[in-house]
Amino acid sequence: MEITPTEYDVIVIGTGITECIIAAACSRIGKTVLHLDINRFYGEQWSSFTLTGLENFAKDTPPSIDSELFSYRHFMQNLTFKETPSSKLNQENQNLGQEKHENIHKEENTEKNVDSDSTEPNKEKVEPAAETIPLKPSWTSEKLQKSKRRVNIDVTPKLCYSAGSMVDLLRSSNCSRYLEFKAVNRSFVHYQGELIQAPCNREQVFNCKHLKVLEKRIMMKFVTFALQVGEDSEEFLEWDKKEDIDLYRSFKLTDGLINLVRASLVVSSKEKVSAHEVIRSIKFYLKNIGIYGSMPFICPIYGAGELPQAFARFSAVFGSIYVLDIAPTQLSYDETGKFSGLTLQTGQKLTGKYCVVSPNYTSKSLPSPTEGLVSVSHAVYLTDSSIKPKTKAGEQDDVSILHILPGCLDNPRPVSGFEFGPRSMLPAEDMYMVHLTTPSGGDDPAADLESVVDKITDSTVVLYKLFFTTQMSAEGRNVDPILDKNIIRTTFPTYNAGYSECIEEARKSFNLLFPEEEFLPAAPNPEDIKWPDEDEVEVEVSELSEKLVDDLDKSEADKVAESGVVTGDD
Repeated sequence: MEITPTEYDVIVIGTGITECIIAAACSRIGKTVLHLDINRFYGEQWSSFTLTGLENFAKDTPPSIDSELFSYRHFMQNLTFKETPSSKLNQENQNLGQEKHENIHKEENTEKNVDSDSTEPNKEKVEPAAETIPLKPSWTSEKLQKSKRRVNIDVTPKLCYSAGSMVDLLRSSNCSRYLEFKAVNRSFVHYQGELIQAPCNREQVFNCKHLKVLEKRIMMKFVTFALQVGEDSEEFLEWDKKEDIDLYRSFKLTDGLINLVRASLVVSSKEKVSAHEVIRSIKFYLKNIGIYGSMPFICPIYGAGELPQAFARFSAVFGSIYVLDIAPTQLSYDETGKFSGLTLQTGQKLTGKYCVVSPNYTSKSLPSPTEGLVSVSHAVYLTDSSIKPKTKAGEQDDVSILHILPGCLDNPRPVSGFEFGPRSMLPAEDMYMVHLTTPSGGDDPAADLESVVDKITDSTVVLYKLFFTTQMSAEGRNVDPILDKNIIRTTFPTYNAGYSECIEEARKSFNLLFPEEEFLPAAPNPEDIKWPDEDEVEVEVSELSEKLVDDLDKSEADKVAESGVVTGDD
């Protein structure tokens, strides 16, 4: 396949979200952009797979570049599938049905005892509502197989802060028209031996049954301080170069409260956090509450993989050319040592002024970024119900956040992640998905997470288990890109919940390429585009037709004059 044209202002290799944002910003200001990816899908480590697609992907030969000068490192390792056998599904469903049946009988006996001891005259006995007991399994292997195409799994699960940089960019650029979102409804933290609803605002703090009255007052005093203190005030500056534990102890937070704050309000994956980072994190967290719901986050429907595709659609509207399932084999440089083009697997040569390269592509002249990387283990469980079923009328369970601190559930490392309900469009209908991550302890992600996830999903029927490992950048990494030889090298996703680093990296990369241009200005709305009136169009078409006829007549006359042929009229 030949790609035309062959000259571009910017050639982008890899379709991660950072690369897609850079491509969209370049095409928006009128630059010619070619976007390549060796994979047959968009997103790389930012993509979302259907379960069927992921199983097929694991069976296929990993994409590779047949060249000594260029190579590709795949973004998923140690991929392991564990599907629950149909016989075990039958047994687990019957066990849950029997347990439910026994609980109902206990409730009936309790009500009978209460009625027999009652002394009120003419008291009408209220019969318990009939309950359907599932005598047959609600899930079978056949049903699960049919549902796999409707399950979407994020390689890098992330959320958007309601007033964060990702939402700001989507709104300011009008790229939000390509996406839909669900609000995050709940946040759970493992506290004193069980998963509890994390108190994230004033109402939740005072309604929390797991905190004593004094603890509630201490926590509210601390949170109020973090929200109101100014960064130029003496109160803030006195905590410079001090650790978070010093800040917690100064407000007399108990060990339990410290764990609760760290897991629910301080959204950080770093082992050591400064006092200033704690204050900024809590302040930012609380300022995002109440914009789209009671929690500060929103989540793209169908998964985080929709975000790079949205920016790719935006970029294509403004002229970018996208070619998948193809990769470069060699980069070319001019006499000054700057990037001048590349050679594709097909042998075709393309020229370009600038090049943006994903971290998964490496060459001798373009080493892969290795500093500040952390290996992350993932566990994805599909279950028949939520790990924390709804307890109130009107309560939603579309997206829930999960936090498990080190030492809880016999796990030495912090575990965090999400539970997605069917309305998030990630699991299939009548299904829930638990996706947890933790820093890897080796090459076996199941050894890192399986025992932990088994414990928090013990009240559900587990339909399917999936484990894999990815490479991510440590939180707090340097996001200052370098323009070397007219080439910009992007970095891996950051191991945290948001998108601020990748957007900052994309913005700075664009400013290196085109420092005098605006970064991703808003696309015009269709209703704002001024279309010519029908009469004006008819006049222009008429004038154009007359001009074409005149040009054809002149062309025919010139041909006759050149041939020297005399017509009968002469």
